[in-house]
Amino acid sequence: MDIHAWIAISTLIIAMILFISKLIPLEATALSIPVVLAITGTVTPAEAALRGFGNNAVIALGAIFVLSAGLKESGVATLMGRLLERFGGKNEWSLVLLIMVTTCVLSAIMSNAATVAVFLPAVLVLSRKANIPTSRLMMPLGYAAILGGTLTLISTTPNLILGSELERLSGGNQTLGMFEFAIYGVPISIVGIAYMALIGTRLLGRPGLDDAPKMKNFLERLLKRYQFEKKLFRLTIPSGSKLAGTTIAQASFGKNYQVEVVQIGRSKGFQDQFLDIQADLKIQAGDILFVEARDKDAQKLAKAQSIPIQVSTGEEFEQLMGRGINIAEVSLSPHSAFIDQTLIDLSFRGVFGLSVMAIWRRRELIEKEVGDTPLQLGDALIVYGPIRNIRKLEESDDLIILDRQQSEEDVRRAPLALLLMAAALLPPVLGLLPLAVSGLASALLMAATGCVSLRGAQKAIDLRILFLIIGTVPLGDALFQTGVAGKLATTLFPPGMGLGPFYVFGVLFAVSALLSTTSNNAAAAVILAPVAYAAAESSGVDVSKAFLAVAYGASCAFVLPFAHQCNLMIMGPGGYQTRDFVKVGIGLSIVMAVTAVTLLSL
Repeated sequence: MDIHAWIAISTLIIAMILFISKLIPLEATALSIPVVLAITGTVTPAEAALRGFGNNAVIALGAIFVLSAGLKESGVATLMGRLLERFGGKNEWSLVLLIMVTTCVLSAIMSNAATVAVFLPAVLVLSRKANIPTSRLMMPLGYAAILGGTLTLISTTPNLILGSELERLSGGNQTLGMFEFAIYGVPISIVGIAYMALIGTRLLGRPGLDDAPKMKNFLERLLKRYQFEKKLFRLTIPSGSKLAGTTIAQASFGKNYQVEVVQIGRSKGFQDQFLDIQADLKIQAGDILFVEARDKDAQKLAKAQSIPIQVSTGEEFEQLMGRGINIAEVSLSPHSAFIDQTLIDLSFRGVFGLSVMAIWRRRELIEKEVGDTPLQLGDALIVYGPIRNIRKLEESDDLIILDRQQSEEDVRRAPLALLLMAAALLPPVLGLLPLAVSGLASALLMAATGCVSLRGAQKAIDLRILFLIIGTVPLGDALFQTGVAGKLATTLFPPGMGLGPFYVFGVLFAVSALLSTTSNNAAAAVILAPVAYAAAESSGVDVSKAFLAVAYGASCAFVLPFAHQCNLMIMGPGGYQTRDFVKVGIGLSIVMAVTAVTLLSL
């Protein structure tokens, strides 16, 4: 191998290390690749290193992001969520089947993560109605969305990349059709769903956590799960107190004592009033301040101001709830701008008028320094405040309300959105137009007809993924042009050894799954595309099937929570730990691998 081959190998190794370690942002690593390859002359001419910017897969994927957002905003996904609630019933086995089949079908034409985001509230409602632990329904939801990635060309990013790369490497002689994935993807999904319904759910569920949905109402569930009552105190303002006559802003409870006043009870004649907290509200003698604080901070305030303090009872909390105050459980959306930000950075209380009582992260309850804790995908926030402010959360694209379904959503544009999605898919199926063209046209019509808002379209486009593809496409070219891909294929599949298709597809599946789990499935698809092409030529197996093996391996992301966005999204609401994914995911991975490789080998 010449110097350029070694540069390509070094670039690949360094990029994979940075992808896994995340020492620098993923998109920065990806966009550095074409610069290195062009400067070193590994890819010639230098302009070829920028081929990713004009790649059909990038254009098609950007359009699919917008179309997926259109299906969500127009109410298509909400209608399917209502369908789940309507026909869910109370039998766990039938519920798991219904959730997984519905999610899998929608995930075939929508982003996997967006599908999970839409169905999360509906599944929580079903869990409470049927008295079934959330932990036994959340993992089937997330895994079904991942399995849906095996059904169509547009169902996941690696599929689009591999379809585009096969067409390019074969000189346009071969391609992966829109529904060619479904030939093997449907049986794979059926076997995966059967595994989860019959075996996987039996491995889930623990005492304590699983008792939560069986409680009489949502308030009681949160009180037990998050021990909220231990953080709510009542302070009675005595006559002559220094606080009497001061405003909430002047008292500076948060700055001086790390205490937050959430409600004030005040007697007026024979009636009791509960007043919302405003900066200019004056405190009066006899007022009862309901404050949220850690025990030592509340005691510090009471001692400094000589105020009687008591832990608020559950009955008092219910009284507050009946006067326009509520608590809710919300999760970060897949593309939330809140990720890696703190609540203080976001001015959360100032923007939403709500207090965050705790953060529920992978079965760990974060109660201390909540405002200074950087948020992660999968976090569930326990918020408290006026009902009208909780309702405002529905307007945020960064948060998903988990404790109730948004049943008032306008669904009148749902038929039009489905029609435009069909308009995007049919031309490439019939060979009339490439997906990049029909998808882009349909995405523009989605925006023009109001099926998706301009803001929604902008937020739906995941630039991180697009930059990743743009940056790694020339790396795939370099591996192919320098002969590294061919050398790797020869090493893995020695010519003349009589290796059958089962071995070839099995190795491609396993390597793809490993790379996808440890780094990123889009990067794995770009890197393995030239290897799969060379392997198919040297081994004499069907090239399309070799690419499908890579695609299915890229969707085999069940063993670790960080292997797929869907896993992270269900981790908090389901109360899972890493061992839960390992315990259930290993069996599902084996079932999927055996099914996929066997079918491809026939």
